[in-house]
Amino acid sequence: MPTLRVWGAGAVAGIVLIAAPVAVRSLDTDRGSQVSPVGARPASPADPIAAAQARLREVPDDAEALAALGGAYVERARVTGDASLYDRAGRALDRAPALSGPGTPTRVTALVASAALANARHDFAAGKESAVRAIEADPYHAPAYGALADAATQLGDTKGATEAIQRMLDLRPSVAAFTRASYDLELRGDVDGARTALDRALDGAFTRDEVAYCRLWQGELARRYGDPAGALGSYEAGLRTAPGDPALRAGRAAALADLGRVDEALAEYDRVTASAPIAQYLTHYGESAERAGRADLAREQFRLVAAQFAVQEAQGATDDVARAVFEADHGDPAEAVRRAEAERARRRSVHTADALAWALYRAGRADAALPYAVEATAGGWRDPDVLAHAAAIRAAASVDAGKAADAGNAGGTAGAGPTGTSAASGTSGGAR
Repeated sequence: MPTLRVWGAGAVAGIVLIAAPVAVRSLDTDRGSQVSPVGARPASPADPIAAAQARLREVPDDAEALAALGGAYVERARVTGDASLYDRAGRALDRAPALSGPGTPTRVTALVASAALANARHDFAAGKESAVRAIEADPYHAPAYGALADAATQLGDTKGATEAIQRMLDLRPSVAAFTRASYDLELRGDVDGARTALDRALDGAFTRDEVAYCRLWQGELARRYGDPAGALGSYEAGLRTAPGDPALRAGRAAALADLGRVDEALAEYDRVTASAPIAQYLTHYGESAERAGRADLAREQFRLVAAQFAVQEAQGATDDVARAVFEADHGDPAEAVRRAEAERARRRSVHTADALAWALYRAGRADAALPYAVEATAGGWRDPDVLAHAAAIRAAASVDAGKAADAGNAGGTAGAGPTGTSAASGTSGGAR
């Protein structure tokens, strides 16, 4: 299996970090989509959408402007949670290839943007296809390997993801490459290596957006692995660079909640969700409110989460992994199982394994959940939520096995009843 060589940010030869052999895991961010697979925000004009639109008013068939507009819409949708922008991106990107010659830089740019759009909509097979076409047109185009890595990670192709990231690092050891390398290392359990890769990303960050992005992921890594104070410092450092950034503000709110500064956390969540009503942020807001005993406030956030999922689906951006986990914790476990099984049929990754395991457990089927929980953690993934899911499932499955054995020893006169347990594990309010 391949190893990942993470080059130091100024290194030209010789200085490498050799990672352990590849296993599996994933961020979403998100949770598969809690946060999108790691990539860097590109350096761009203050308003790349306006710039592209202005160019298209002058030259309606400018392929380069159409490709830039499509990519900018995808990025804006990621930041704001406005799923309607995906349709606009698609219309621009559908036109761009026909207006550019085969193998031209503009065609490659359009294909990479199309891959990013497909990945954002969680159509990872289409994302992989567009990325491969871009690479076939230009084998030296580093961003195409980033789009390929994102798709491969979510499709469960760990080897393919690592190889794509390595190629990206070899071509251009940029912020985008190092942040993806960090995620790849984290998925296989090398958290120290993930931190090192993010440090090197920050060393090579020059634009405001790049610095803020690195600070965001440093904060996410610190918070998920037990350092909320360090996470808060990273988020606030990012906000000094990019005041008002919704992802950094949501991270700050989560870190404040983890530190027990609940009132501050709820106030921050209230502000950030007013401008960026993203399902992930609303879920965290509701969970923090729930822990604070604010049941009415929590229910309102969970209602808004369901509405956001409906809007996303109407725009073709289905996220059944995030929806399954949300339904398992805060909605209908049967619906959670249906969603998780549907996504599992499309892609076999650690994300879908964890989501299906948790949905089955919450539906009272711990025995059926156990193989998926084992799969989710077998490659080294150490995300605390995923480990907590696995621990709860193993405990419940052991109890059920004991009950079944007792019933058998009693001559089979008493049925073991339905397998599993519907008890909450206590992790539903965790840092997800």
